[in-house]
Amino acid sequence: MADRNSVIPIGEDTRYLPLIDRKLRLQTLVPKRAERLLYCDHVEFDGEGLFRLACENDLEGVVAKRKSDPYLAEHATWLKIRNQGYSQWVGREELFERERGTDPVMAGSDESVQACAASAGAD
Repeated sequence: MADRNSVIPIGEDTRYLPLIDRKLRLQTLVPKRAERLLYCDHVEFDGEGLFRLACENDLEGVVAKRKSDPYLAEHATWLKIRNQGYSQWVGREELFERERGTDPVMAGSDESVQACAASAGAD
């Protein structure tokens, strides 16, 4: 049974669907003018530009995912690319170090840090 405004039947497990399909479904659920929630379309060809914008706007960073991958935490293939200049890191480093070994998003963080450093040095 689906909610009248949703294309996701209640109780359906969408984790095995490709990211692009999950995002299309999510887009139908997020209100267009929500006060504190914003659906953002994906960026396919200019990830470096997106990362630069994230840094310029003091955002934590970006997450890079393959559009055809399912959402399976034990087989995560995405990377969280952190903005090393993010103003809210101070005092939270221990939290991120603790999560590094258990969180699939943090599993590739060493490579992400290197990619960020390389990107920052290229400017």
